[in-house]
Amino acid sequence: MSELSVNAWIVLTAAVVAVAFVYSSVGHGGATGYLAVLALTGVAPDSARATALLTNCFVAGVAWWRFGRAGHFDLRLFLPLVAASVPCAWLGSRVALPPSTYGPLLGGVLVAAGICLITRRSGPGQQPLRPPSVPLALVAGAGLGLLAGLTGIGGGVFLSPLLLFLRWVNPKTSGGIAAAFIVLNSVAGLIGLGSRVTGASLPLLALALPATAAALLGTHFGVRRWSDAAFGRALAIVLMFAGSKLLWGAVA
Repeated sequence: MSELSVNAWIVLTAAVVAVAFVYSSVGHGGATGYLAVLALTGVAPDSARATALLTNCFVAGVAWWRFGRAGHFDLRLFLPLVAASVPCAWLGSRVALPPSTYGPLLGGVLVAAGICLITRRSGPGQQPLRPPSVPLALVAGAGLGLLAGLTGIGGGVFLSPLLLFLRWVNPKTSGGIAAAFIVLNSVAGLIGLGSRVTGASLPLLALALPATAAALLGTHFGVRRWSDAAFGRALAIVLMFAGSKLLWGAVA
């Protein structure tokens, strides 16, 4: 992108790589992080959303493959969630919603969710899982998909805490479901953007390549090296970062 200097490109690429590594390790794509660093470098909102969503597809796609291959996936829960979320993500992406209407609220919710996850790591964590009914999963998927489309992300930062708080799955399975959820919602969001994806976005889409390489490393730690407790702490950090980004954007 001609407006960015060489130094800005270096900083932007390094930041995207760092975000992809951390987010992919917990089954997320990193859109909230990409949107933050793209905004700081002055990228136009529509170009930033297109870049974040495409990078999401690659990074969360790697996470989906890695977590699923390791057995951290629940197809029966995933199907109703995504069946309702994808059309709603497309619908939400068609709406140009001012950040001030959702930033403070969602930012506060994500920060609170991260704090709760950290405090819950010290508990026994042995309560039985309670998978939801299909109608409940459909309602949850529709709401999260619409929220994802409105905010220009894949929705994993909203889905993961819901899965864990309601004890629908264990921590690492939440990562596998969230990754798949993010990929499909991000594709729907890109389609919804349509003509708003302009030629100015094209150079930025190259950021997906280093982000994918970082995701291969990040998912290695998330799937194979981290315990459920470490996974939960990493997820909490991601949620608090995403929430802080939204809160900062609302007051800046």
